[in-house]
Amino acid sequence: MATETSPSNRRKSSSTALALAVAALCSATTVQAAQWEFEPRVAVGATWLDNVNLAPSGLEESETIAELRPGFSLVGEGPRLEAELDYEAQGVWFSDRSDLDDIYHQALGRGTYELAERSLFVDGYLRFDQENIDPARSLADSNLFDTGNRADTFVYALSPYHIGRWGGWGESLVQYSYQGVRYSNFDDATFDLEDSSINAFSAALGSPSDRRGFSWRVAGSTQTTSFDTAEDFAYDRVALDLGVPVGLRTRLTATAGQESDFVTDRSAGGLDESFWYVGVEWQPSELQSLAARVGDRFYGTAYELHWSRRGSRGELAVDYTEEPTTSSGVLGDEGVFQPGFRPGGLPSLDTRVFLLKRLAGLASYELARSTLGLRLFYDERVYQDGSGDVERNQGLGVTYDWQLGPRMVLGGVAEWERRSFGGVQREDDLAELTLSLTRALTRTVSGVLSVSRFSRDSDVEFDYDVNRVSLFVEARF
Repeated sequence: MATETSPSNRRKSSSTALALAVAALCSATTVQAAQWEFEPRVAVGATWLDNVNLAPSGLEESETIAELRPGFSLVGEGPRLEAELDYEAQGVWFSDRSDLDDIYHQALGRGTYELAERSLFVDGYLRFDQENIDPARSLADSNLFDTGNRADTFVYALSPYHIGRWGGWGESLVQYSYQGVRYSNFDDATFDLEDSSINAFSAALGSPSDRRGFSWRVAGSTQTTSFDTAEDFAYDRVALDLGVPVGLRTRLTATAGQESDFVTDRSAGGLDESFWYVGVEWQPSELQSLAARVGDRFYGTAYELHWSRRGSRGELAVDYTEEPTTSSGVLGDEGVFQPGFRPGGLPSLDTRVFLLKRLAGLASYELARSTLGLRLFYDERVYQDGSGDVERNQGLGVTYDWQLGPRMVLGGVAEWERRSFGGVQREDDLAELTLSLTRALTRTVSGVLSVSRFSRDSDVEFDYDVNRVSLFVEARF
């Protein structure tokens, strides 16, 4: 990294940045009258686990941990404003390992402010949490374990943009985006995490988005990711999109354009390689849409798929994309298909450029007294540093909530994840099973009992598993 900073100083500087960002998000939204809903909360309880250091069989150490988690949610809505912020502090005190006592922070906030009616907007975003650093090491699903493999991760973004509406013939979009990723509270002697900044500018002009007939769109973008010491990553792109109707709700599409050849030089940018797509769009109703296309890019045949369907009892969505990016770009992707289940979290936090191929889907279904959810993903990272490394990360999760009575809910979560590491012949299987029982004690107070098991099965590293029991009392005011 550019400068050496002790873990304590990293924690202090990052906590200060988090406080300033939260204050900015809250204060900026007061410039427009809005209705606000503020809900404080607090949870207190204890967790017992039988493998605090995620050690192999025979070397486990059990531990009891007391927790205090105060927090709040803030939601604002006005004529020109939509904003929400959720914050929670997590204090942990270990019965036998006082050296692990600590206070962590988690925050998630986003907001949109309309500077000029229906034309000029600004979006803001922030997230502060703890992430696993190296997926080849022991992976924790929370802050209750001693792995030395986690870092505070602060992601924040600001994006002003202008939408132009030019009668019935066209719409335009001009947008600038800035995103910062800052790491703190990690072991400098073991890891060399680099902070990053992303500057992006895009512009587009085309037919109105709701037009059902012939459509056209010209778009261009340029993006640069800068690191502390690593080489920049620059990616530029221009494209022309055309759509020809072949039915009332069906349209054939074609795309042609130029993009950067970042395989040759990751920092040069430019428009070196041509690409094209052909596809189809189908929207039989307001509740269902499908867009699929196939084409050719600098790496070979390329695919994209977007399908969503909503019904009276649930929804279904499938999404497949292929794009060049970095770990910083993945951290800032806050779409519904963010990968990284609780067993492992996000893959490697490094500065390498990779081609990300991502397939993800989710489904939910509501019954009379229960809700069933399903989520799956497949990530493939083809690294563009000449190493030939390819990492694959795939998984699925099932959730089930059952209303046992007016005041009691039984919940279940089952998650599985497989990681294949590039450069070595290695596969890790991660799995977690959690059962929880929530009982409403009063209108604002509830008790939660949960039991879980988390395990890793690796064909290279040692295997480990951990059993955990938690009991909490939660109150919302």
